[in-house]
Amino acid sequence: MDDFRKVSMRSGYSPMPPRSRSERVGPRSRSGGRGTGGPGKRGKKAGWRRFFTWKWFLLVLLTSFLLMVGGCSAIMMSANPNELNKVNKNNIAAASKIYAYNNKQEPVDSFGYDNREWISMDELLKHNKLMVNTFVKTEDRRFYQHHGVDFQGLARAVVKDVISMDKAEGASTITQQVCKNIVLENSAKTYTRKIKEIGCALNLERKLKEEGKDPKKQILEAYLNYISFGGNIAGVQMAAKSYFGYDLKKQELPVQDAAMLAGMPKGPSLYNPIRHKEKALERRNVILTQVMPVDDVMPPLISQAEADKLAQTPLNPCENCAEKYAKKSDFDAYKDLIQKELKEEYGIDPDDLATGSYQIYTALDPKAQGAVQEALKKDSLFTNASGTKLTAGGGKVDADAGITVIDPKTGGIRAIGGGRNFVHTAHIRALELHQPGSSIKPLTVYSPAIEKHDYNEYSIVHDKPVDWAGTWHPQNYEPGSFGDIRMEKMVEESYNLSTLNLLHDVVTLPVAFEYAQKLGLNLVPNDQAYAALGLGGLTNGVNTVQMAGAYSVFPNGGYYYTPHAIVKVVDADGDVRKRKHPIEDTPTNVFSKKTAYYMTRMLKKVVSEGTGSTFAGLHNGWDVAGKTGTINGEKSGWFVGYTPDLVCAVDVFYPGYSGDDYVKMTGGTAPAKIFSYVMKKLTDDKPPKHFSNFGVPDPQPPFELHAPHLTAVSQEDGVLLQWQAQPNRVKYQVFRDGQMIAELGPGSTSYKDTDAKPPAASGGDGGDGGFWDKIIGGGAAQSKSYTYKVVAIDTQATDPGAAQKESNSVTVTLSPKKPENPDPNGNTNDQNGQNGQNGGQNGNNPGGIFNPPPSDGGQNGGGTQDGGGQDGGSTGGNDKPPKGGGGGGGGWW
Repeated sequence: MDDFRKVSMRSGYSPMPPRSRSERVGPRSRSGGRGTGGPGKRGKKAGWRRFFTWKWFLLVLLTSFLLMVGGCSAIMMSANPNELNKVNKNNIAAASKIYAYNNKQEPVDSFGYDNREWISMDELLKHNKLMVNTFVKTEDRRFYQHHGVDFQGLARAVVKDVISMDKAEGASTITQQVCKNIVLENSAKTYTRKIKEIGCALNLERKLKEEGKDPKKQILEAYLNYISFGGNIAGVQMAAKSYFGYDLKKQELPVQDAAMLAGMPKGPSLYNPIRHKEKALERRNVILTQVMPVDDVMPPLISQAEADKLAQTPLNPCENCAEKYAKKSDFDAYKDLIQKELKEEYGIDPDDLATGSYQIYTALDPKAQGAVQEALKKDSLFTNASGTKLTAGGGKVDADAGITVIDPKTGGIRAIGGGRNFVHTAHIRALELHQPGSSIKPLTVYSPAIEKHDYNEYSIVHDKPVDWAGTWHPQNYEPGSFGDIRMEKMVEESYNLSTLNLLHDVVTLPVAFEYAQKLGLNLVPNDQAYAALGLGGLTNGVNTVQMAGAYSVFPNGGYYYTPHAIVKVVDADGDVRKRKHPIEDTPTNVFSKKTAYYMTRMLKKVVSEGTGSTFAGLHNGWDVAGKTGTINGEKSGWFVGYTPDLVCAVDVFYPGYSGDDYVKMTGGTAPAKIFSYVMKKLTDDKPPKHFSNFGVPDPQPPFELHAPHLTAVSQEDGVLLQWQAQPNRVKYQVFRDGQMIAELGPGSTSYKDTDAKPPAASGGDGGDGGFWDKIIGGGAAQSKSYTYKVVAIDTQATDPGAAQKESNSVTVTLSPKKPENPDPNGNTNDQNGQNGQNGGQNGNNPGGIFNPPPSDGGQNGGGTQDGGGQDGGSTGGNDKPPKGGGGGGGGWW
């Protein structure tokens, strides 16, 4: 009920000022009476007032009361006794079921009372009677006077509903709440449900009394053990343990904490003392100062002075108690995500799920969720490149992580990581906002450059110092700049300077900001800045759900689906509930297929060769792509990556730590390790898949004129020049000894210089040669050398400086070629050489001019120059060298 104004006035203590007639009934004309005739004149009633008189209201109230009494009587007569038996610690069951995306028949989990520890009224009254009375005084101060229904409060609620034209608000006693949430299992706000609730309450107290039980004690015990305190925490015993670390069976809960618990049923999620401390403190102090000290139907529980003193004490919940006492499930974080989406998109209060009998069909993949939970528990993943554990504050703070896995083809959230020590009272780490660092670059700079300006991996970008930002001088992660580089290199190494220059010179801030919004990133106007859109220094930051959703455009051909956990909700009546923002039947086309494919090609190299190459790979045949992000100071890091089937975003950080004592990390270390672990779990048992090109041809590198790589080979009919092929826009000029000897068209890769031949040997005077010429070969021609170059010329060049490139120089030396000498015996040189080799083996005297050798030639005779064998003989030769002289070419020496 929680309406203290009238009772407080009766008691003599009024923390709230009395309302004036205009506040209670509504505004009236300030110029006079009720009519329009000026001061003191009643005038004629205008408009609706002439119809809606007090008689009309009285008639409505009387009719409503009679209908309600008749309905209650009928329900009391027809109530099923078995339904009333549900008010038992063994008969309270979970009502709302959760279904996974791949199994719509069997629920994987439910919203209910899995985190509850039953405590009897006797145990409660032994140590915590004041807490019990605080609940009664707050929720239903006439609990011990009525028989299940407070008709005074009910009449007041009916008037309120008629005036506000709203449905069945307020006036629920503790007994009615037990009926609504346990017996009827339907918390929908309808007049029919309200009438059933009233009948059940009257019948419940009557039945318990007939059974010889104390109805108030039984009902209050059920209520205090059933009531929700947010998440899956139910009952005062588990709430006291989870929020304050007290065991009500053994300990007395402090007064201020009892006030906090008593104030939570009005809004268990809203007044969660861990998640929403300011609102919780405000609510606690209302109970302390405006309920507990008031003397009304129930006597004061504490004095006003004590109340005021306790209201000054800080709210001091136990941050880690829920982790200690609450039962855990791999789906806890996902269930919290469902609750959030149910409230925002379907208008369903999370506190009604335990009794609402909803069927909730989700995008959850239990296997993916299990993989995420495993990763969060593995300490070995939360390390830097050298394996050092990620801690801060002298080891007092451990690194934590948010993780989201999304199906890019639907936007369905397959898994979510709440954190390493997540419980229902905690924040979902995956939804916490953090600066994304360089992981934002593909979304705001790289892809828009491809989409709007036809960039690709071969395009040249300028990695040079930023000279257009005034006093701001950003740097690369590695010191220095790298000049003109290809775009793929910029992406692989995540260079900051070239990214900012590309954003400034080509993409522009308004375009980058527009694409970020299209991709679901929650930006503010101040984020339209270079540091925000180029380096990820956003004002509020983004979460892993947003980043996974944004990256889903790449494996999905440029199409974006809004990330969502819930696919469909069916209520207790079998009706499908409508979503505030329907899931798109047709996704938003943010980028072209070409942009998606080209970006994926470059992000694959980040994993295979760039900043993610050490830890992000899967090494199981699956294609994988992604991008690292490192925040200034290396205090946190991101890795957002994907396969053809799934996108996974990982954010690792030190929760709540702002100091300077921490182990540094980058996006390529712990975040990449976690990404790889999760995605391997989801792909190792499946046939490898490769990214689609969506029918888009591979990008072609821009034309680049290359210097010919020249080689030369001497042949009998000339010198053969060869070089590599280039596109058909290139022609060639061939130079010999500085003079152009040929010009060749496109496609040429060789040229033979037939004018370059070996010079012939000469006999001195042109005859048979003189005596000494015959002996020592005098008069032979000298060797000839030629130097060649080839120049490649771009026929389409617009820059004269880049129109041609010269090859390396190649020099070819041609030796003289001796003519064949005639033999009087008609033998060729080769035959004479054979004769020399086969010459007499008994020649004993060395040949010489003055000691002519025997006619038999020397052993192994014959020189190659004059036709002899390879191994010249060492013993004599015939009278003429052609017939086989001594070694080394047949001489007489």
